[in-house]
Amino acid sequence: MKICISAGHAKDVRGAEGPSPWGLDEVDEARRVTTRVGELLNASGVPTKIWWDDVSKSQNENLERICDWHNAQSRDLDVSVHFNATAGAHGTEVYYVSQHALAKEVCDAICAASGLTNRGAKDGSNLYFLNHTAKPALLLEICFVDTKSDCDTYRAKFEQICKATAEGLSGQQVVPSPTPPTPTPEPPPSGHKTIGIGDKGDDVVSLQKSLGVLIADGDFGSITETWVKAFQGACNLKADGVVGPVTWEQVDALDTRLRVGEPPLPKALADKIYSLAQQSEIADYSWPGRGVPPQGYVPGIALSFAHALTRSGEAVAVMSRAQSSPDKDALAWYEPEFKQNGMSNKIAGLDTMRHLYVLLMGLGPRESSGRYFEGRDMSASNVQSETCESGLFQTSWNIKAGSSAIAPLLDEFWRNPHGFLDVFKEGLSPTSNNLNSYGSGAGIRYQFLARFCPLFHCMVTGVGMRTLRQHWGPINRREVTIKREADTLLQEVQSLVDDAGEIA
Repeated sequence: MKICISAGHAKDVRGAEGPSPWGLDEVDEARRVTTRVGELLNASGVPTKIWWDDVSKSQNENLERICDWHNAQSRDLDVSVHFNATAGAHGTEVYYVSQHALAKEVCDAICAASGLTNRGAKDGSNLYFLNHTAKPALLLEICFVDTKSDCDTYRAKFEQICKATAEGLSGQQVVPSPTPPTPTPEPPPSGHKTIGIGDKGDDVVSLQKSLGVLIADGDFGSITETWVKAFQGACNLKADGVVGPVTWEQVDALDTRLRVGEPPLPKALADKIYSLAQQSEIADYSWPGRGVPPQGYVPGIALSFAHALTRSGEAVAVMSRAQSSPDKDALAWYEPEFKQNGMSNKIAGLDTMRHLYVLLMGLGPRESSGRYFEGRDMSASNVQSETCESGLFQTSWNIKAGSSAIAPLLDEFWRNPHGFLDVFKEGLSPTSNNLNSYGSGAGIRYQFLARFCPLFHCMVTGVGMRTLRQHWGPINRREVTIKREADTLLQEVQSLVDDAGEIA
């Protein structure tokens, strides 16, 4: 059995949207479900292709494009994933034209696994998708984006819903993959032009916005070309600086991962932390020999610490453990300075992790003057991918030798590259020298992601400082300043996260 699954609506033809802050966005969630169901089916030996539309500009174009994609595939079953919106309604329903039994089985499976209300199999003879696909087809309405109980259940039971959907569609038990791969939908027909250095216009603006660190001025100059090459290297493409169909496909995939991925913190909490950090005493502190950092630096570190508080797992366990050998552990190496500021790291826990972020806040000005986009030290001759420094703390990818918790972070944040970039980039603009990347493989992907996703770089560096502190010259030379005012800010951040019920 071969299955083709598409997510309803399109990037620019939005579907239903629930109320802030608890409602769901139909386009984003349909892509999440499509991706995960496809992963589960493929991992269980059921050949499945997934797709969504990033090109269409109208509803009619979107419907036609979806059906054209399905009808161009070799498959036995077509599936379209949607979410409902009707004030006061709740539950799951599955539409069909000729597949009543299968529609009922899928709906029953989803509701039994999740507890969502079973609205049953519904006649879909008036639906465009079901009438214009050449193979048997179903249209799934997972839940209602404007009903809070549905949204809460969906979030809590996401994995169970996807597993039940996969099993209902295939008629066989599926085995969850231990580490879901990056979503790889079929590329949509591209509406982008091939562009390169010297080009100007809307396509250049679109590219610059997607690649994050660039100023979206519509001018494809040397800075844009350098960052395009870094992105191409990170995607294992030929780094020629020309943005053609293959590179555009990866740019669109990056956009999709950002749209589908969960933000690092709830927006309301992130806004409170940002305001708190901006108004803190440490925000305007002039670091010795480096001056006042960029305006987004202290808020960015505060937000990154808040995210760490919401996590569990090996990386957080390493960052929050009691101090160990000063040969390996930066907290132990700086024990006299911490003691002078009334901070002890001899007991594992959140206080010790907070003190680590105090040290991180002091390291950034020494290594990069607080500029998130820094590349390798241009006065050095080393251009090996795993030893080229990158990011706020000039950490290189060979830091992964310090802990088994580091390497998985690269895959995690590549799949979901949300990382407070908009905060860290405030008031800054890079040069082509900042954005150069070198080598290939995981090392060059790290160099790109360390700058595109500063949160990832903070996590990697935080774990590395507890396990391989000799990686950083300013740490070794005791040049990093520890400020009690930084700890005061982060204590207040910790209280906000605790009050919001977000501490893991």
